[in-house]
Amino acid sequence: MESRKTYIHNRLDTIKGFTLIEMLIVMGVVSILIAFSLFIDLNDFRGDAFRSETNMIVTVLQTARADALNNIDQSAHGVEIYPSDHPGSYVIFEGLTYASRNAAADEVIDASYQLNISSGSIREVDFGQLSGDAINGDIIVEDPQRKITKDISINSEGRISW
Repeated sequence: MESRKTYIHNRLDTIKGFTLIEMLIVMGVVSILIAFSLFIDLNDFRGDAFRSETNMIVTVLQTARADALNNIDQSAHGVEIYPSDHPGSYVIFEGLTYASRNAAADEVIDASYQLNISSGSIREVDFGQLSGDAINGDIIVEDPQRKITKDISINSEGRISW
């Protein structure tokens, strides 16, 4: 009997490896973890892109206001968001309005992430020469992927809040 026990014990020691069921379970768990991490990373990327583009709009507005306050080219300055002649871009312009601007002085900034602008939002912001004054208004941007909105407000003194 002892020789048979020894034989079975030795035989079990030499069998190594994983069963098919064990391999399938491990592959399933790993696949679920990878899918979950990709979903989270993609949502994080979209959120970062939205915040970055919102900050770009604020920076463009601040640049135009600073140009108006500093009397660059002795002119008022403004911003047009997604104009028809430059779709998907922001234009910093010289002049009282976008329609009466000096087109040769336009500074066109391409958007890196396309946002939706709400229908009630202003698309043109004009800053007064030397004062930086503007017309009260809001620019409401929406992330088309995540349906999140952000409000950028401009008051009569040209102050930009977001």
